[in-house]
Amino acid sequence: MKLLNKIFKLIILTIIICLLMFSYARYIELPMLRVKNVDLKVKDIKDCRIVLFTDTHFGKLYSQSNIDKIVKKINNQNPDIVIFGGDLLDNYARDYSLLDTDSLQKSLSKIEAKYGKYAVFGNHDYGGGASRVYEKFMSGGGFKVLKNENSYINDLNIIGYDDYLLGNTKKSDYKIEENKFKLVVTHEPDVVELMTSSSKNFILSGHSHGGQVTIPFLTDKILPVGARKYVKGLYSEKNVGINDSTKMYVSSGIGMTSIPLRFLNPPEIVVFNISVN
Repeated sequence: MKLLNKIFKLIILTIIICLLMFSYARYIELPMLRVKNVDLKVKDIKDCRIVLFTDTHFGKLYSQSNIDKIVKKINNQNPDIVIFGGDLLDNYARDYSLLDTDSLQKSLSKIEAKYGKYAVFGNHDYGGGASRVYEKFMSGGGFKVLKNENSYINDLNIIGYDDYLLGNTKKSDYKIEENKFKLVVTHEPDVVELMTSSSKNFILSGHSHGGQVTIPFLTDKILPVGARKYVKGLYSEKNVGINDSTKMYVSSGIGMTSIPLRFLNPPEIVVFNISVN
């Protein structure tokens, strides 16, 4: 009888813990939007502040009503450059009736950046029919969409890659030949394994959501293709392995896909404070 009582109490305790974890993941962490600051010293360019936001996945699981909070948080950082890392909408075909795309585009146009706003394609920007509207939509919001191309802002060279999973990027596109510092934007972080370069680079990425839900032994099994080696946070030159002067940051992003939960991966925008070395 004592054993049964202990088992019963253990079951009740487990249920309570699970309910508390679910409530936290759904109602406390999910609405968060933290600002993460990363300092970076670079020899070749002037001081600047770059804001990265990515993986909003607006739609059924993450309401478009959150856009104004995101815009305000970004503008509060007084960015010189704003970069969107892909996956604006979760499933365009499924969620079209839930979205006010004109209003969303208008909100994106309110994001302020001294020198410019840039975006790349994510896999969800191709899936669900979004490929028909994404580039035009982002352009209407003031963003220049980069697909395997460079853009120059003063002495800063930004390279934006097309989506690795559903886009069209040749192997030769991943060869970075110039020796000056590059800011490289790619939706899936694991494509760093395909890159070759002798220059100093800093790579910005997303896609993984940081695992979205962090549970030991489970999270590794649900990481998406393209983000199974590099999951979240800052990776040093040694971790990245392209050369001895390339770092990478993988953002946990903002929205969700598959399940409306975030656990130990709060939504984030990332501020990169670049200063002269």
